[in-house]
Amino acid sequence: PYHEALMLKGIKHLERMGDLRTARALLGQLQAVPINQSWRTLLEGALLEARAGQTDTARRIFKFLLQQAPWYGPVWHEACRFEQRCNHTQEALSVAERGLMQLPRYGPLWFCALRLHECSAGRHELMRATRLLVERGVRHISKDLVWKLWFEFAQVEERNGHLLRARAAYVKSVATCAANLRWKVWLGGSRTELCHSQFNVSQALLERAYEESPPKTRAIVMLEQSRLHELCGNVEQARKLLRGARKTNRQEWKVFLESVLLELRSQHVERALREARKALEVHRGTGRLWAVLIQLEHAQGVHQQLRVFQQALLEVPKSGEVWCEGARICLNPFSDCFNLEAAHNFLDFAIEFTPQYGDSFIEYLRLQLLMQSPEEEIERLWQLCINAEPNYGTLWFHCKSSVLLTTRQVMQSATELLARELEQYRHVYEAAIRRSQTVDFRIAATAAVTAALGNTDGSADATLPVTMPALELPAEAMAEPADFVTGSVALNRMHRRVESLSFDEKRSLIYGGDMIVP
Repeated sequence: PYHEALMLKGIKHLERMGDLRTARALLGQLQAVPINQSWRTLLEGALLEARAGQTDTARRIFKFLLQQAPWYGPVWHEACRFEQRCNHTQEALSVAERGLMQLPRYGPLWFCALRLHECSAGRHELMRATRLLVERGVRHISKDLVWKLWFEFAQVEERNGHLLRARAAYVKSVATCAANLRWKVWLGGSRTELCHSQFNVSQALLERAYEESPPKTRAIVMLEQSRLHELCGNVEQARKLLRGARKTNRQEWKVFLESVLLELRSQHVERALREARKALEVHRGTGRLWAVLIQLEHAQGVHQQLRVFQQALLEVPKSGEVWCEGARICLNPFSDCFNLEAAHNFLDFAIEFTPQYGDSFIEYLRLQLLMQSPEEEIERLWQLCINAEPNYGTLWFHCKSSVLLTTRQVMQSATELLARELEQYRHVYEAAIRRSQTVDFRIAATAAVTAALGNTDGSADATLPVTMPALELPAEAMAEPADFVTGSVALNRMHRRVESLSFDEKRSLIYGGDMIVP
């Protein structure tokens, strides 16, 4: 007899093993199963084909499901997201609109349609169509989601420069919101006011959010307050707020990370190192904290970075962020263990363990461009990234200039940035590759990387020989080791020259792509 849960598990397992042929054979057995019993499995089959890059096959399955099982909301939602991932915005919007006619109370489709309207229409048409959509939505959507729809609409108005209309939408969101969630609306309103340089209003809304937030989430509000103070130049007050948040909400690792980043942006590297080490005493199993410590140790040299990398692997061996930092050590052309093969292995682990971390994909792209990988390998990386839909990472957010950009568009932006910088610093990378091909360097660098991976008891140091072949650079190569700590020289220099940035650049650096989501 047909067992849906077992069939789904079997298909997912076969996909992970790379046996798509057997997975498709399993799906072929569904011909005799009624659609009301098999739609979930067929939906998984459509997603499998999409992940395999077989978009035409995936589209045919979605079309069949929309015709034969139009009463299931997830079918419409996934079909819509599939077209959006393919950059077919109009087709995605058409699917969303048809789905809303069929299932007007299905919440996820309203939010999908709202985002698609913003991506597809011209500015004047956009706001008229979006306002009509929201007015329809609040009449049909379930009552507990009405506040979210107004919240999202407020952000659309803000992104299009309509501050007064955004404020009006936030007021409606507050009016329809449960009391225990109102703090999120105040937080969103504060960020909107900040984008329009209304600092006093932003501060007042954050104070209101602090008063109404539950004790467990209060640290998030304090983190937001500290960022506002930092942006306004009051770093000492930002420190004070984060210090208080660390005491009252020790369980919130993001506050500890923000304390490190605050010191880094303030050019106090020693303080940042102290904060990172103290943070790891509390949150030993948090990969993001280990990753930032590895990056901070750059000033102490590659020997120390490898020691910390080794420690981190003992504590969080499945952290993609940590493996990505290991790859960055090997991709820095000034590094004494510049090693493209090791970087390749580390990045494979990074995207396997933490596929939602976007920086790993961009670093992998840098590696492929350096190695002049064949087109099919680059296409495979793009497909892996599109399937993973990464949602965080400093370098990822640097390439994602708008919240509206799809994964495909972010990868295109990253490709352009990397190609430009690799050309600009071509002499540096060429010198590093030449040096890495010398026998002495290759033996020493490989030994150092092997030591960092092999000493699971932590007894031996991942050290390098005292003398290494020098990196011979042409006189015109204006670069230094700190420029290559991550994949973008421009981003690395922004972190070291915060005081010279414009207001918008500084705000982007402090807030990144960290969105306030309802």
